Amino acid sequence: MKSWHRYAITLVGGLAVGLGAAWALTASGLGDGGIRNGPWTTSLSYGTKTTDPLTRAMVARSGLLALPAKETVYWMAKSDASGAPLDGDCRYSLSGTPLDARWWSVTVYDDKGYLVDNPGRIWSVNGANVALDAKGEWRVTISPDRPAGGAWLPGIERQRFQLTLRMYNPGKTFRADPARAALPRIVKEGC
Repeated sequence: MKSWHRYAITLVGGLAVGLGAAWALTASGLGDGGIRNGPWTTSLSYGTKTTDPLTRAMVARSGLLALPAKETVYWMAKSDASGAPLDGDCRYSLSGTPLDARWWSVTVYDDKGYLVDNPGRIWSVNGANVALDAKGEWRVTISPDRPAGGAWLPGIERQRFQLTLRMYNPGKTFRADPARAALPRIVKEGC
């Protein structure tokens, strides 16, 4: 075998291993951003110059188009309050008090981070379209079937899903301790 063949094989093999490793490292998406609050995780470095290369690659691959944390904080949840993965065939209660942010939304994605068409044509809820009850709390049902009343986000039948919580212009109380901020509760009610 000629020496240039060896170099070419080594180069192609190295590129294949390197690209495969990069793809595998970024495949998990933004599942663990370093700050954990119940089932929610985030990083305050999304969208900043100080972000490490691996996090930048995960952000790029997930299509987040992240703004800096002073403008928006992105939380991801792949499990409920008990730690069980979110299952599109089950019914969940997503509830909480108004968040310490100018505006917020929660969006349902499949387990790869993509929107999935659904019969209700509903993909997210936000602070402007959920009603507060007498205690000052809001509640949304996440399930494959529309509930009799109240706010609803369709689950993705026969597959796992994840939630993204976006907090635009988070307040000073939130910024002081994001790991202890009051975030929405995700409670499985049944399957």
